[in-house]
Amino acid sequence: MDEYRYFRGMIIILLRLFSGLSHLAYGILALTMAFYIEEFVRYGFADLRIAIAVAQILGGAGLLLFKFSPRTSAISACLLAIMMAGALATRVSIQDSLEKSLPALIYLLINSFIFMKSLNNFK
Repeated sequence: MDEYRYFRGMIIILLRLFSGLSHLAYGILALTMAFYIEEFVRYGFADLRIAIAVAQILGGAGLLLFKFSPRTSAISACLLAIMMAGALATRVSIQDSLEKSLPALIYLLINSFIFMKSLNNFK
């Protein structure tokens, strides 16, 4: 039973690291790379690009603080899940393909899972 608990804990840690680093990287790319800047124009969010990128960076950093501040990590996971729900809705509204929409769905599921598992720590 202890091995199962250890494995479960490692999965959540790996998901936090993956999601946190991914959101950090995406936020930085959205601030600096022409491709991502053009994508925000395509999404209809050119005016909000900087705010969204900074929110991604802060959310990613918050996820990575799970050992030092579990509440910050849980809140970050929740906010990133909400952002990914918005990203998925945007992808659907602009009629992107499933292939282009899948990352938003996957990150929505990952961050929702992290958030739900984080709630268990606060009972």
